[in-house]
Amino acid sequence: MMPTAAGYRAEFPVALDRTYLISASLGPLSRRSRALAEEHLELWGRLGPEELWFEHGLPRLQECRERLAGLIGADASEIAIVPSVSAGLSSLATCLDFGARPKVVASGMDFPTNHYVWLANGRRGAKLDVAASPDGIRVEEEDLIRRIDESTAIVNTNRVLFESSWLMDLEPVVEAAHANGAYVVVDDFHGTGIVPIDVHALGIDFLLTGALKWLCGGQGIAFLYVRRELIERLEPLVVGWFGTEAPFDFDRSALRLRGDAGRFETGTYALPQAWTAAGGLGLIGEAGVTAIRAHNQELTGEVIARADELGLEVLTPRDPARRGGLVRVGIEGGRRRAEGILHALFERDVVLDSRADTLRISPHLFNDSSDVDRCFTELAELLRA
Repeated sequence: MMPTAAGYRAEFPVALDRTYLISASLGPLSRRSRALAEEHLELWGRLGPEELWFEHGLPRLQECRERLAGLIGADASEIAIVPSVSAGLSSLATCLDFGARPKVVASGMDFPTNHYVWLANGRRGAKLDVAASPDGIRVEEEDLIRRIDESTAIVNTNRVLFESSWLMDLEPVVEAAHANGAYVVVDDFHGTGIVPIDVHALGIDFLLTGALKWLCGGQGIAFLYVRRELIERLEPLVVGWFGTEAPFDFDRSALRLRGDAGRFETGTYALPQAWTAAGGLGLIGEAGVTAIRAHNQELTGEVIARADELGLEVLTPRDPARRGGLVRVGIEGGRRRAEGILHALFERDVVLDSRADTLRISPHLFNDSSDVDRCFTELAELLRA
């Protein structure tokens, strides 16, 4: 079982000074990640490239692969380190032949970058088929499934919808895609670290996520999972020297891609982020995603109850089985008023974020009921003003 939230609060200095309830947008800096970042700076300050890279940097990157693999039920050899979900998905898209299978099935509430990648690949024959949301909260799995047929190359879905926190049931989607010979790629940026997942058990082909949010690992590092059976048949057109078998041989005569998911890695890594990401991944792994999930759902349940007391519209699933890690509440008066309240909350040291005319509230492992209470006490005063 995860230690109490109080045990983690001291690990995140911002939580001692402010009511920080927006890990769904930016996981806060932990003492562990700060110490690791300072370790990198100290090493960089006194070591040459061979020492820094071979003795410290490349092992730290491998640590990130291993820690991420442990969180999602994968093997480290199935994990590539990429600059962002956008970069990883773009590289993956170049592996697909849209001639006989032009269709890409996606959700109308995916994060926009997912659609942009497939729209750009329209120049290569991709045709996006989007399942719309009936209410701006959910996308039904059946609406995705009915679009999947023998012309489908890949199904792109977000496991947790970033706006509403609707939690997709991936199993029937994966089953339908595979029955029709299509792949499934999951953007899990808003799920990894807060909702348990086992990519092997689900049979997912590809998954993308990053350290920025629930993993509390900082900006500039993301991950691409590729199912082991698929790796060697995929040949990305976005390549770089670290995606080759022997990058330090500096061989220009041929392109020999790595035999693991690392073939999707490209140029020189954003190395400092390996240190901060390792810290965040380590904390999440030690706490355990199952325990974090239970703690989060208890607190998001309290958020919904307090929103109801204020008469705020809840635009997130009330059913815990369908709810990711955040709660979105509507603010009457439109975007301008929501943004005004958001910035007034900042001045009171309550940190949320806004989307259009809503506020988003996302507690993590270091939060407790006192944070929810303070958030809604301050919010109630601002709503009355």
